[in-house]
Amino acid sequence: MDIQHLIDIIFMAVFQGVAEFLPISSSGHLAVIAKLIGYNPDEVVTTSIALHAGTLLSILVFYFHSLLKLLTQREYRTILLVAAATVPVGILGVTYKKIGIDEFLFTCILVSGIGFLITATFLRFGMKAKTGKTVPLKDMTFKQAILIGVAQAIAILPGISRSGSTIAAALRLGVDKADCARFSFYLAIPTIAGAAVLELASALKDKAITAGALFTPELLIGFVLSAVIGWVSLKLLVAMLNKGKLEYFSWYLYAVGIAVVVWGIVDLL
Repeated sequence: MDIQHLIDIIFMAVFQGVAEFLPISSSGHLAVIAKLIGYNPDEVVTTSIALHAGTLLSILVFYFHSLLKLLTQREYRTILLVAAATVPVGILGVTYKKIGIDEFLFTCILVSGIGFLITATFLRFGMKAKTGKTVPLKDMTFKQAILIGVAQAIAILPGISRSGSTIAAALRLGVDKADCARFSFYLAIPTIAGAAVLELASALKDKAITAGALFTPELLIGFVLSAVIGWVSLKLLVAMLNKGKLEYFSWYLYAVGIAVVVWGIVDLL
């Protein structure tokens, strides 16, 4: 076992578990960390797939009873709302892969810095719930679902938080606060799974990695760690959302965003 590689993966797993659910952008933080520690592209792909699988598991565990109820009670309308909201990110994600812009966006640190600033602005001005009567998930319209899906699609850009943008959009559209988080993470299941499958298929096709490269002891440890920390982060996010404190993360993101933008500009010179 490569100890330095293990330390790097543990470091990235902690950030993945925290940043995937808290509104600070896991993709942006992973891009910055990969740049800092000098990860090569092949290692980034395998690590990203393992860590995303870990956070996907944390969602399935955290919302197990809700998901079970969704399936056993045949809440087909909610399932269709999730499907409709997933369409925008699916189209954009496949397009990015086809034209090959995804690697550029991830490796250009300036993109992540700008994304952090956008997320901070979402949190400052988008997290205020719409006044008046709120709409529970069961009464959400397909128009609302698709608009939330568009917000999620924008979060493909590194630095833009998927959870922050979808929850902010849902709040502004008048969705019940508790259901904002639930719907956001229902959306995360096909989105994270789809992104991991696309990444894996692309890497295997280009022979950048082998299937066996995903099952190293270091990556298995990273998978478990990102799942455990992801579960804790989910619990924290729901608590902070209920208390109306998610916008506090904006100050952190403004500071990090400005620093990364400056770094990105210097890197281009």
